[in-house]
Amino acid sequence: KTVTAGNPFLDPYEADTYDLSFEWYFAEESLLSLAVFYKDIGSFVQTIRATGNFSDNPFGLPDSYAIAQCETSIGAFDPNDPTQVADCLSNWGFNLPTNTPGGDLKGVEISYQQPFTFLPGVFSDFGVILNYTYVDSEVQYLNTAGELAAEETLTGLSKRSANATLYYDNGTFSARVSAAYRDEYLTTVPGRNSNDVEGTAETLNIDFASSWSITDALELSLEALNLTDEFEDQWVDSVGNRASYYHHTGRQYFLGARYKF
Repeated sequence: KTVTAGNPFLDPYEADTYDLSFEWYFAEESLLSLAVFYKDIGSFVQTIRATGNFSDNPFGLPDSYAIAQCETSIGAFDPNDPTQVADCLSNWGFNLPTNTPGGDLKGVEISYQQPFTFLPGVFSDFGVILNYTYVDSEVQYLNTAGELAAEETLTGLSKRSANATLYYDNGTFSARVSAAYRDEYLTTVPGRNSNDVEGTAETLNIDFASSWSITDALELSLEALNLTDEFEDQWVDSVGNRASYYHHTGRQYFLGARYKF
């Protein structure tokens, strides 16, 4: 029982953005960088979610639309039965994108990468890539009446995230292990059914990839994804932290071969 509509009158995302970065290329293929940034978001798009009787929907849709859907979905539905029609029209969800006043976002990013060519022997074929980002934001969110409902962080954006890769490459064989971490983040503000917010829990994913050039024409590859066997954990309510979606995809392994002729 959900109606989702577009909004042809939406303004685009708009922001005044300021960036300042320092980069130091201290050796071949090596980098140490620091970047700070600030965004004054003047226009942001939020999905307004409301729950109620279909007759009160904000789109001006006639009740016949809902009744037709109930006839399709419910085998024993009788459109001439007032009780069944009342049940059909109750408890619908309505989703409509709208513009909000926006807010501000500021953060810092640190990056480092370097091949270990200064080490002896086989260790000279190793290298590392590191990255850390911290972002703080405060965006205004509206309720169904178009009034300010909350000031929260930007949806879909973690405060802290980091990536680390250790790699080996000798020209014939290459391999890398990568770790990606992201802090919890909000997905819906305000939340459904009178909850304050909805979000997704923090994750740490570790992946592995390798390739072996047996000849100039033949190459074998092996990949392993989600070695930490992370679950996708979505929750409702910042205090109650009730489970909304708990999804398990498991680890994935890929073995491949490529031949060029």
